[in-house]
Amino acid sequence: MVNIRNARLEDAGQISSVLAASWKTAYRAIIDDHYLDLLKNDHWVAFLNTGLSSGSIFSMVMEKDQDMIGAAILSKTEKDHEACLISLYLLPDRIGQGFGNDFYIGIENELIKRGFANCILDVLENNKRAIDFYEAHGFIDTNTEVKTVLGERNYTCKVLKKCLKEDVI
Repeated sequence: MVNIRNARLEDAGQISSVLAASWKTAYRAIIDDHYLDLLKNDHWVAFLNTGLSSGSIFSMVMEKDQDMIGAAILSKTEKDHEACLISLYLLPDRIGQGFGNDFYIGIENELIKRGFANCILDVLENNKRAIDFYEAHGFIDTNTEVKTVLGERNYTCKVLKKCLKEDVI
């Protein structure tokens, strides 16, 4: 059975492990291999502990038969009623089975329930699979780019946006 729920502080270690496993597969040939090879399972634990404790971020997880198979991290932006989808990942062996679609729909429903009207995200410009996924879910390219540094290299991300509710401005 699949369950999508809000994460708890005690999930931080597992969430970080899901992200690390996902990055090592999803970004191979997009991000420097050396950076990915050095990525540890606990890479995001401090960030998650701090953000979840302070409320500056919130997280959702997807479980199948009580095992975590996906994790997402979100935050509120400085704009009213706008959320930022910081990350959404599935374990590599769960990709291509429909879990990503179900997980995204669950996340979007939670965002609407929390009163968000829009959602933005940054996606690496060379990550065609992710861009196609988000566009299939109604995100549009804002024609805005942001730069990010991972390891010793600079990367360009596209900013995508989706209107979640028409009745909130």
